[in-house]
Amino acid sequence: MISFNTGKVSFGNLENILIPTPTSDIQQFIVDSWGILLPCHPLSCERDELFLIGEEHTERYILRLTNPADSHEIIMMQVSAVNWIEQNGPHLPVPGVLPTLSGLKIVPVKLGENPVRMACLTTFLSGELLATIPATSIQMQNIGRVLAELDVALAGFDHKGAHRELAWDLAQAEKCRSMLPSKESTHSESRWKLVRNGFDSFVNEVQPRLRAMRHQVIHADFNPYNILMDVRDSNKVSGILDFGDMVYSQLINNIAIAASYQISSETSLKSVTDMVSSYHNMLPLEPEEIDLLYDLIITRLCMAVTISEYRAKQRPENSKYILKNTATAWRGLERLSTISRKEANTIFRHACQFPPRS
Repeated sequence: MISFNTGKVSFGNLENILIPTPTSDIQQFIVDSWGILLPCHPLSCERDELFLIGEEHTERYILRLTNPADSHEIIMMQVSAVNWIEQNGPHLPVPGVLPTLSGLKIVPVKLGENPVRMACLTTFLSGELLATIPATSIQMQNIGRVLAELDVALAGFDHKGAHRELAWDLAQAEKCRSMLPSKESTHSESRWKLVRNGFDSFVNEVQPRLRAMRHQVIHADFNPYNILMDVRDSNKVSGILDFGDMVYSQLINNIAIAASYQISSETSLKSVTDMVSSYHNMLPLEPEEIDLLYDLIITRLCMAVTISEYRAKQRPENSKYILKNTATAWRGLERLSTISRKEANTIFRHACQFPPRS
């Protein structure tokens, strides 16, 4: 049995637990605010409350009730970022934000037994979750290209709300060490040693170099549950979801996060190199950024297992959703432990047409 540190982790909004809002309250709120009368269905979510408004044979929308720990400024940043993307990358498949009858894009509301929160209604994007589809080389290339296009579209965007303390920000990874297990079972001791070593390496070797890399506002959660693929062509991206982790951070962190979910037990890193090379063709990476990619992928995987295991202990009723990526992350960590930094850097440099580091 693994027991986690009981001290409260007081950054971000990970510790806030919401009381489910009755669907009848949601329906009335939608009618009052947007003039839409449709059925509503709750969706799984880590921090916020999400509802599908409508059904397959009707118009469909997504209602988000934000976590009360997220300030108005943070929500405004996310809405402003989506508006910016619509202007600077109109071909990108991002959800549009629908104004209320009074013209507001976000609205404060008190529903159920929760405190006042911010609500926004977005368009529904069709597609199949990347997590449910077998990976192909073309698919990985397209995902890398779309992520680069998203980063290009966001270049120049800034907002005070993006400069924040966030549990999932790779640049702040050292803070996750406070969530590590205080006791380890024999079964998992070797696994958690990988995690502790990963965080140590980040603090001692990566973080000092990372500070000098390019910064901008990034999506910061391009995982297989936030990417939709076209139902008619599973190699084509049809939707980019969940802008809730957007943060001002290093640009290289965005592709490292996306790549971390594509580490498998295969002997090569082909899925990752397909993604990275395609990203690089659209938005060239610098050699110094590429040389951090291996360590950043490991760090993200360490964060994924640490935060998810910690959260699952806090919220056992939602553990299935919280742990949805954890098995993949553990496999990725174990796989990368068999590859040296030098070997990985050579592979990534080759994918971006750079010579090996001398």
